[in-house]
Amino acid sequence: MKKLKIALIGAGSVSFALGALQDIALSQRLNTQVELEIALMDIDADNVKRTYEYAKEMFDSFSRSASIWQTTDLEQALRGADFAIVAIEVDRYFYWSQDFHIPRRYGSKQIYGENGGPGSMFHTLRNLDPMLEIARMMEKVCPDAWFINYTNPEAKLVEAVSKLTSIKIVGLCHGLDMGVHQLCEFLEMKPEEIGFEGGGLNHFGFFTKVWDKKTGKDLYPLFREKEQKANRLAQFDHIALSRTMYQIYGYYPYPGTNHCGEYVSYAADFYAGLSLQYRYDPIREQLWKKGSRTPDFVYCANGNSLDKGLFDQVQSQEDWVKQAYTYDKTKVQPSQEYAIPIIEAIFFDDEIEINAVNLPNKGAIKGLPDDMAVETQAVANGRGIELKPMTVELPTAVIGTIHIQGTIHKLLLEAYVEKSKTKLLQAILLDPQAPTYYQACAMIDEMCELQKDILPALEWK
Repeated sequence: MKKLKIALIGAGSVSFALGALQDIALSQRLNTQVELEIALMDIDADNVKRTYEYAKEMFDSFSRSASIWQTTDLEQALRGADFAIVAIEVDRYFYWSQDFHIPRRYGSKQIYGENGGPGSMFHTLRNLDPMLEIARMMEKVCPDAWFINYTNPEAKLVEAVSKLTSIKIVGLCHGLDMGVHQLCEFLEMKPEEIGFEGGGLNHFGFFTKVWDKKTGKDLYPLFREKEQKANRLAQFDHIALSRTMYQIYGYYPYPGTNHCGEYVSYAADFYAGLSLQYRYDPIREQLWKKGSRTPDFVYCANGNSLDKGLFDQVQSQEDWVKQAYTYDKTKVQPSQEYAIPIIEAIFFDDEIEINAVNLPNKGAIKGLPDDMAVETQAVANGRGIELKPMTVELPTAVIGTIHIQGTIHKLLLEAYVEKSKTKLLQAILLDPQAPTYYQACAMIDEMCELQKDILPALEWK
């Protein structure tokens, strides 16, 4: 049998690492038609050990014979790999809370602060070093392997790796599938009943076509009718901005308010949970000091801890992780992510269609640069992964918004390569949620000091 090596980099990641391992364990072909090796790598020895023990228990329970091993050595994990699945973050919520709060203290109206807005630029710069370290190690020890990325900011990092290295990289995100679910709720149909075309920037995409698979009928007229009848406040935090953007641009966006809203200046009016993001009491708490807690991450203003009684227990991050790593064979199911189907398609030379991937544009979306990382439908087979050209053009205003982000991508790469605060300032001042010039300069200085242990060293030039 042919050998296949898959390296999971950032294997301590709870969601993506465990999801990928479950998909591998459930794959008949990967466990019967190849000699499978799985390398689990993380910089945290305790986290990778935890994942290794879970994986061994799961593969043993399914009588799988794959060779699974753990390491903290990147080169060892990647040597001879055919595919690297990457999901990396260091102290994610600790740094994300800084990305969110500091720009807002200096006057930015950003929401969320993960993939768009000034906060996302520091997020990008933090992750560029380790992402490029992985890609350059791949150039050395597995130059023909595919780099399958789940790390955010997705588009910015995919573009950086594709421009600064020779490695084949694809970014994966389930945001479009979240949008399909919303369409189905409005249409009162099942996902398998509708066809669609959509794309744009990761976390800022639009459905340009929606149709009934059985009849071929355009479903946008029905969607328009249903959307107008729907409760105005239903799922407000998640889709109120999406509904407004549909009215503005004529196409329904995905994946939801706190993602799409990162790229526009008017999102705050549609995000009731904004004041809850990493909420803390400044009288009682000193943020980010030794021994202090990281404020709780709140996705939106409904559900979870917000619906609890005064003395009800709220599940902590530690409890959630413990629960995730408590193995139960009856709960092992497909993750619905694309990494393993893509690996199977490329390795076995099948041909599959993928709802959304992030790759350099190369003409797939009209009006956007060829070298910009965009998101749309794709085909994967033995030759690799290729975007499917969109047949409908996105609205001029949407293309203009994405163009701004494309220019920000370029400026961030220049800031990284040149070690320049000035180029970072140019990127921040271009953003729709930028603070003033003086505030932006002070914000850059504070963030570079606050995150100096993890950000690349930048100077004013």
